Amino acid sequence: MPMSAFRLSVGTALAALLCVGLSAAVWAGNGANATVYKWVDAHGVIHYSDRPHPNATKLSIKGAQTYAPSPPPPADLNAAPTPADTRPAHAYSSCRIAQPRDQQMLMNVYHTTAIVRTDPPLFAGNRVQLYLDGRRMPGDGPAFTFPVNRGQHSLSAVVVNSFGQIVCETSTVTFYVHQPSIQNPHNPVHPH
Repeated sequence: MPMSAFRLSVGTALAALLCVGLSAAVWAGNGANATVYKWVDAHGVIHYSDRPHPNATKLSIKGAQTYAPSPPPPADLNAAPTPADTRPAHAYSSCRIAQPRDQQMLMNVYHTTAIVRTDPPLFAGNRVQLYLDGRRMPGDGPAFTFPVNRGQHSLSAVVVNSFGQIVCETSTVTFYVHQPSIQNPHNPVHPH
């Protein structure tokens, strides 16, 4: 490597270090403006300094940009309450389908009753919505009686407040209904 190239590389590295050092000093200050002088020597190396130099260009470096968030607007005391403002502070610790039990087999039935339990008990204004195989059942619980066909079924329920917002949701329960074949001569529903 020629010596002049080496000087340029070292000079450039030193200039960069000086720039970083000056920038750090400026940023560490009170955020006030700083003056820096820049010049190129006879070998083409760029120099920076905080002191004037013959043939130097004066640079003005502004302080660090800062941000201060504006305060939130004052609350409108005359605004109508939103549903979130009028919900009770208490909540349900749990809600579940108590009947039928998960994986239960119901033998020779054509109607069944589902019971939904909440802890604490259902609050005034809240209601239960039951879903059998993904379809909403009529009524608002906590007990529902409905016809069932043979096969596998799923039940889930939600508790909604007076605004229609879901405030508790049960796990899905799967149950099975076993009914005698309609071709069975001893079938009580479809006798021959």
